[in-house]
Formats: sequence, C-alpha cells, structure tokens
Amino acid sequence: MPTEDLLELAKSETDFYALLGEEEANLHAGSTDKEISRAYRRAALKHHPDKNKDDPNAVTKFHALQIAYDVLSDPAARTLHDQVRAAREARKLQTSKLDGRRKQLVEDLLRREGVKRKRDDEGDAMERELKRLAEDGRRRRMELDEKRRREADEEIREEQARAQDRAQEAEKVASTPRGGSSVPEISRTVKIRWKRHGPGLDMDKEKLQHLFGRFGTVDSAAILKDRKMRLVEGEKKQLIGTGIVVFKSIVGAHAAVADWKKLGPDWEDIFESAEWAGKEPDLSTAQVDSPSTPSSQKFSKSSPFTTPAQVSKQEPGLRKVPSFASFQSGRSPSSPSLEEVTLIRLKNAEKKRLEDKIRREEALRTNDTV
Repeated sequence: MPTEDLLELAKSETDFYALLGEEEANLHAGSTDKEISRAYRRAALKHHPDKNKDDPNAVTKFHALQIAYDVLSDPAARTLHDQVRAAREARKLQTSKLDGRRKQLVEDLLRREGVKRKRDDEGDAMERELKRLAEDGRRRRMELDEKRRREADEEIREEQARAQDRAQEAEKVASTPRGGSSVPEISRTVKIRWKRHGPGLDMDKEKLQHLFGRFGTVDSAAILKDRKMRLVEGEKKQLIGTGIVVFKSIVGAHAAVADWKKLGPDWEDIFESAEWAGKEPDLSTAQVDSPSTPSSQKFSKSSPFTTPAQVSKQEPGLRKVPSFASFQSGRSPSSPSLEEVTLIRLKNAEKKRLEDKIRREEALRTNDTV
C-alpha cells in the first residue's frame, strides 16, 4: 500500500495495537517489529475467512488486521499513529482528572465551538471503521488484480504476434537448401551419460536411438566405453555408460539437450546428462537472410566419424567432452536453416511464456492467501 495511504490511515481513531494485539495482551507502542509480526500471524490465523465461514464479518476483520499490520510495519506511519494515539490517550487522561463541574464546562465549550464529536457506542464505531478499512483494501486489491490481468493478456498477444511473424518469415524460406544434414555433425551430436544399473544396465545403441528418437529423427548412435566414475564427492564410484546420438536436424539435438529429463519416470534416476558433444551452437549470430553456398554446407568425407573406441580413449573424465577430432572444424561451419532457428526460438519462447505464466499464477495465489 502506498505510504501516503498508510499515513492517512494512521490518523484514524482506531487503536491498531489493540486491534492487532488481541492475542498479545502486552502489545504497545514500544513493541518490537518481531512481536508485532508474531501477533499479526496469530490474529490472522484465528480470523482467516476460511476458518470462520459462519461469521459474516470474518472478511472485514481479516482485512482490518492486514491494514493494521501494514501501518505498524511502516516506520513513518507507525510514528504518526503513535503520536495520534499518544495525543488521544493524553486527552483521555486529562479529561478523567477533571472534576464533574470542570468536565461539564469543558464539554459545553467544545459543543459551542462545534469541535466536540458525537460519541457513539464504542462497538458501533469500531465496526464502521473496520468496514471502511476493509472496503478500501478490497478495492485496491481488485484494481491491482485487474491491472495484472491486462498486462498478462497484452504480453500474450504480443508474443503470439511475434511468433506469427517469425513463422511467416520461416515459411518464405522453407525451400532454402540450408540446415538439416548440411549442418556439421558435431553441431547435431548429443553426448549422453547414464548409470549402468536397472533399466540402464542393458542400454545399447538401438535402445538409445529409440529413446532419443522422440526428440527428432536420429541419423546414427554409438555406445562408448563404460567407465567407473565418482558422481558425488565422498561417494563410491559407479559404472557410467556413455553414448552419442547424431540427429538429422539441429532442432532434434536442441530438443534432446533441453528436454532429456522428460523421458519418463523410469529413466529419471538413470540418465545423468545430455549435453552438446561440441560447442553449443550460437543461434543469436545465425545468418538467416540468405542461404549458404553448397560448399559451406558439407563437411569433408575424408574425415569419417570417430569410432567409439577412438572416442573413449580421448575421454579423461566424466564431465569433460571428447575432442571428436574426426569432425571437420577447420572451416566455418554451415549455419542452421531459418526454419530450424525459428523452431528452436519458438520452443524457447513458449517455454519462457509458460514459466512466466506459472510465476504469475503463484504470485496471485500467494496474494490471495495473505
């Protein structure tokens, strides 16, 4: 709540210490922030609408507790409230000391000057003040929720428009002879590690190719030499299997690296990692305005794919990537096609949109609970 609103509420006749401290008899102006927070939690738990469904004033009481906590948690608002409260208590003390005659004279003077307010029943006055505070808090919450919904809808519309533009651009160049198998194998290869026990005990290249085929068409697969590795410091070494999967498209390789944990519950504790065999392709610098020449899209046939035995000899540890010296890297690698880049970016955008949506929903649920 804005500070100016809290300052205005701090001037009210309501004693927020008494309201918030019904569970803490000794709550007063000298109470610490920790004591105030503890008193608020107890009172909010007691008067939560979900626990008092038969009480028509439960919502009003709950919102009043929230306002009292906001005022006493803000240093400036609490100082002003303490001053107003002290002045009110001082007036009560001074009035109580007056004898009957003097008290009557003071009341007559205040009445003539139009300063004295009508005294209502203390319970009725408190009820009206609580309803006013609760209604104000409810109105502000509704305005904030409506603003968040508008922003979320606008963000979704903008993202859909951008995705449509990218898809239309990709369709224009769909026939361009780029991407696919013209991208170097090293840029389409994923290195996979798994534990050699349970379902992973009899893992071979056919099963590996079948499992990761869900991410895209697989060009080839190979199983490297098993090694005993220590996955966690202090634990015993485990037998770790290693394999490589070459996809026909970089899109499939990207999906495997991003979503390998979605293979299913049977493989959740078996697979350790799925990483790029070489350097992760930099899609931000991909050339998409014109197709590559045929010569730049092919790699030398004189450098065949490294055999599993050759690759395993170059692998010194669990977290290091083999050199894959058989892949041609001296020339500039061919860029992915516009369609492949667009598909990958659309997938990343959709993933980000879903994550943002989940965060917004969790934030709304948290605000509704408080």
